[in-house]
Amino acid sequence: MLLGCIGISTPVFAGSRVPGIPPQASSDSSELPRLERPSGTYSVGRVGYHWIDSKRPNRFETDSQVHRELMVYLWYPAPRQPADIKGSYFPGAKEFDAVPALQRQMRGEFGIHWPSIVSGAVTSHTLEGAQAAKKPKRFPVVIFSHGNGSTSFSYTSLIEDLVSRGYVVAAIEHTQACIAVRFPDGRIVLFRNEKMPTGLSRAERLEWMMESASATIAEGAADIRFVKEQLTDLNASRSQQFLLAGRLDVNRVAAMGHSAGGAFAARACQLDSDLKACVDLDGGMVPVAALPVFPDGATMKQPLLLLEPQHNESEMFGTKEEIQEYFRKKEQQLQSIAAGSYHVILKSPGIAHPSFSDIPLFFAGTQGYPEISAVRHNHRLVQSFVQAFLDKNLGGRKAPLLDDSSRAHPEATVQRYGQ
Repeated sequence: MLLGCIGISTPVFAGSRVPGIPPQASSDSSELPRLERPSGTYSVGRVGYHWIDSKRPNRFETDSQVHRELMVYLWYPAPRQPADIKGSYFPGAKEFDAVPALQRQMRGEFGIHWPSIVSGAVTSHTLEGAQAAKKPKRFPVVIFSHGNGSTSFSYTSLIEDLVSRGYVVAAIEHTQACIAVRFPDGRIVLFRNEKMPTGLSRAERLEWMMESASATIAEGAADIRFVKEQLTDLNASRSQQFLLAGRLDVNRVAAMGHSAGGAFAARACQLDSDLKACVDLDGGMVPVAALPVFPDGATMKQPLLLLEPQHNESEMFGTKEEIQEYFRKKEQQLQSIAAGSYHVILKSPGIAHPSFSDIPLFFAGTQGYPEISAVRHNHRLVQSFVQAFLDKNLGGRKAPLLDDSSRAHPEATVQRYGQ
């Protein structure tokens, strides 16, 4: 399970023990994971698109005529359906399972429940190709990026809940940064795990990781900007081949991501002021910086929500001096961002780096993960802050959860920036 940020160790990786929760066994681990029903008024539709960026060569190919290609899944509001919707959780699971090496990786990602995903016993609340809801006329858009070595389908709970509240979510499967991507012609492209050269000193290892991280972040950010351009063009084309033609509000687009995906979103926002807001879910690169640092010195011009679990310094990567410098740099970065930004630290029991994804549902009560009730509670906590921020910045609504200190959440610390 590779939810960590691009080789720079984040405080807790998926699969490692969650701080504060002792290792234990539980019957939860054998029970079939069930996603909670989305809390909004819409049902959820989904459609996948295969897009090729003709302006960008594939950096892993020697042939410059081979261009960057992506699978992008649009999750969108659909007319309200009965409560017993049982859609596919992971499209293409059977094809992945048929590849022995990939089957092993998927069992590592989803544990003992991978066969149940393949069989369809684990379900979502999503209808493939459903009709889009007729109102409102246009939907705000969130472009979502997954963690390194993960997949956007691992964030189904978060995505479905946002969509049920009236957002379109364009979830990118970042080729080579995704655990695996299946294209319509049957090709499956696996995660590319670059190997660090041997014999490097500690300083050289850190330098190598940062160079690798920078290349990956730059590509992820370029993916986000490409997807935004595609959505804008297809929305204007009114093509019958694009299910949401004319229905997207391309003036209300945010970038959001978890872990490495949070860094992708932050870098895209540094470069593109047309993105109206940025949601970075625990994407800090310890011990270097909380937000991406590039030679151009670009900073965000739009509001940021940096949403993190409370981290124990003893479990963070780096020396004491490096960690202290990381926090100094982090505060410096936050002081420089746009008005209406927030740093929110979540403190609920068992919350950790993987808690933004569905992964804790599949390992509840084992390997240091909390019991299922705590997992669900943490999902709702994350969703509440994400929704409040997006509702404020894309919907023009008030956000007392973020702005009203008299209604402060007991399990969160909210620090406002850019006043």
